[in-house]
Amino acid sequence: MQTFIAKHPLTDSTMHGIEMPGANHLELIDGARIHSVLAFKGRGQDVAAVLSQLPLGRVRNVGPGEWLVITHDSAQGLEIDGAMVVDQSHGRTLFRLKGPDSIRLLMKGVGVDIAGNGFPVGASATMAFGHLNINLARTGDKAFEIVGMRSFAESLYHDLKLAGREFGLSFAVVER
Repeated sequence: MQTFIAKHPLTDSTMHGIEMPGANHLELIDGARIHSVLAFKGRGQDVAAVLSQLPLGRVRNVGPGEWLVITHDSAQGLEIDGAMVVDQSHGRTLFRLKGPDSIRLLMKGVGVDIAGNGFPVGASATMAFGHLNINLARTGDKAFEIVGMRSFAESLYHDLKLAGREFGLSFAVVER
């Protein structure tokens, strides 16, 4: 019997920096559980009510009746009555970006104004960053989480690194 080891493609191929207090920092959250939730026809409000009970910052809006749910417990399964739940953890990647210039950094790649009150803390939306499709969530005043496709993780990291070059962006892989 062959045993496979789950290893993220960025774990060895990237330069790791040390997070400095008050600096701009990008983290790859290795081990995050990412679930896609799609409400059955006519059950969107029921599913939204269940999801609203989850901790703040765990549920990301994708579209009408569709959400991403982020957890960090690998043993925890997610089941919601009235919805189809699919574990997307092996196909998606979670990055966390924080720092005083995080908004300016992201504005280099997104076509959405995330600087004002139109994208408050707790908001999330699917959008493009450069040529890649991402789901962006604002988790703090100057903190964001980015979900992207795992197969494009290296490209997304590269684009974020280029956008953050002038801001002294550091990077680390963090297991959660």
